[in-house]
Amino acid sequence: MGPELTNLFELVVALICAVFAFVQHRRASGAIAETHQAQQTTENVLNFFDQTDDTVTVAPPVVQGRSYKMTNETKEWITSDRRLEERESLLRQVAEAESKRLGVYTISVPSVWYNIEYGIPSGSGGSGKGAPS
Repeated sequence: MGPELTNLFELVVALICAVFAFVQHRRASGAIAETHQAQQTTENVLNFFDQTDDTVTVAPPVVQGRSYKMTNETKEWITSDRRLEERESLLRQVAEAESKRLGVYTISVPSVWYNIEYGIPSGSGGSGKGAPS
C-alpha cells in the first residue's frame, strides 16, 4: 500500500468517526432536552394539584380529564331542585370551565353558588345561597 492510499484510508476512517461523533452528540442533546421537558411537565402537574401554588391554573395536557372534570352524579346533585334556567346556566358554566381545563373555579346563579375544586364542590365554605362572597 502506497502512502497516498494509506492517507486516503486514514481520511475515510476519520470522516466516519466524525460522522459517528456528530450523531452521538445529536442524540445526547435530544435526550437532555427530553429530560428537561419531562421534568418541567412533572413540575407543572404537581403545581396544578398543589392548593397553595397558583402558578399552574390550567390542567397540563398529560393530566387526564377525570382528574378535574365533574361526574354526572355531581352535576345532577348541584342542579337538583333548581329551575330549568338555573340548571342550564350551572351546567354551561361547568362545561366552560372544563373546556378551559380549570381545576378550581366558581359557578353561580342567583339562588346558589359553588366553589369547585377538581370537579367536586369544595367542602370548606364552598357553596351558599345568593351571590358568592
